Amino acid sequence: MTVLSNIVVYTGGYLFLVFIAVCLATGLYYLAEMVEEYTRVTKKVLAWGIKISVVLHVLLLVVDRLPVLCIGVGIASQLAYHTLLKRFPFMEVTSKEFLGSSVMLVANHVVWMRHFNQGRQSVEYLLGFFLMVVWIVPFGFFVSLAANESVLPGGGLAGSGGGLGSGGFG
Repeated sequence: MTVLSNIVVYTGGYLFLVFIAVCLATGLYYLAEMVEEYTRVTKKVLAWGIKISVVLHVLLLVVDRLPVLCIGVGIASQLAYHTLLKRFPFMEVTSKEFLGSSVMLVANHVVWMRHFNQGRQSVEYLLGFFLMVVWIVPFGFFVSLAANESVLPGGGLAGSGGGLGSGGFG
């Protein structure tokens, strides 16, 4: 009886998903361009994001009394992400820091998924929690992987002596 309206609704839903994907891709592209242009600011933003995330984990332990294991793995993950800042924006996917951060990201997912598997939270609640507690800092590093290819050697290192006033072309 409602065949045409169902076709219209499902077609519109799938088209909506395509539009969302295009918007996300455009936003990621823009963020990657900003990271390439402002690597030092990005490093500071990531450092502050890590600090805020650690404070958030402590608050979740004290205020909401979330499990110590989940909080401990979350803070350990943030410390692993902090090791990536030493050579930022130059990240090698085969370095021990990157591999350790990847392992900690998976471990963080596992402990939080096991915790939330015991209760009944809405999808929106879980997505919001995971975005703010688990994904936000790794997402920043993921977006900044593109900056690794476009930064000149020595441009992001302290005391590298790059530039015209250091005996180069001037």
